[in-house]
Amino acid sequence: MLDRIKTILLVSIITLLVWVFAEAESLQRRDVRLELLFVTDAPSERFVEVADEEYRGVVSVSLSGSAAAISGSEDLSRGGPLKLVVGSTVVPASPGDNLIAVREALRSLPQFKAGGLTIDRVEPAMLRVRVTPLEVRDARIKVDVGEAELDGVPEARPVNAKVYLPKDQSPAGPIEVLATLRPEDLNRLVSGRRETVPQVKLDLPAALRRLPGARIEPANASVTLAVRSRQATAELSGVPVQVRLAAGELARWEISIPEQDRFLTKVRVSGPADMIEQVKRGEIKVVASVSLSFEELERGITQKEVGFGDLPSPLRFETDSRLVRVSIKKRESRNP
Repeated sequence: MLDRIKTILLVSIITLLVWVFAEAESLQRRDVRLELLFVTDAPSERFVEVADEEYRGVVSVSLSGSAAAISGSEDLSRGGPLKLVVGSTVVPASPGDNLIAVREALRSLPQFKAGGLTIDRVEPAMLRVRVTPLEVRDARIKVDVGEAELDGVPEARPVNAKVYLPKDQSPAGPIEVLATLRPEDLNRLVSGRRETVPQVKLDLPAALRRLPGARIEPANASVTLAVRSRQATAELSGVPVQVRLAAGELARWEISIPEQDRFLTKVRVSGPADMIEQVKRGEIKVVASVSLSFEELERGITQKEVGFGDLPSPLRFETDSRLVRVSIKKRESRNP
């Protein structure tokens, strides 16, 4: 009885293995869409593009093979575009337009050579691949800051870049590429301080930008520059007027200002834009002052011009009239 059970189990296992093998070897078909990328084995010498306007980088492929091979075909599109090297025997690198049989080109790829897959049909069947020979030119990097005013000359690092252009369309004269600083890059700089802006994008002149295969190496540069202090103006009203005199004179004199002269109705403040913004926000307080010396107190002057600070400042002040009336009286002595 035991031997009979063993025999039945053995026959069942063999039958199952035969069924699995037959299922794996049975012919199946599948349609897949694959991304194709034509690359060159010498990127510094040529530029490659598909000249067919209707081509969008994807081909439809009908495959056949065993169930296991067809199941593995799902991995063909997961690793990114399939790369066809221009310069190989299947994809020639002759300058100009080359007609490529896509089916034969795909068959040359290792994914199809060892995958047990048969390519039955490809759409489009033919592609026109254009190869453009390139030449390398040295180009000076020119810094463009728009309307910003600079202190000194900006410096780009590196000083020169390499430009790749089609041989038959490369200009005869010297070439410049632009390192253009964006307004937000300039706004982050402190006025008057020499600073470095990293990773500034390099651009070709507009006339060269449209040429096939035109590119710059490196794509970015560092720019060192100093932005000149930007000027601005603000108009203030109701600026208070204060009296200033030596501390020893406070007990000897009684000083007053008429009510209509205690505030200046219109004061124009100009200077660096960042400081003007602080004035507008009230972070910098603007106060006018009347400074009275000992001699002026003794003479009993009746008016004097106001000032806006004794220390040097980049801010400049203007008002319609700086004269302020003052009343000076000597205090009566209280000593017996």
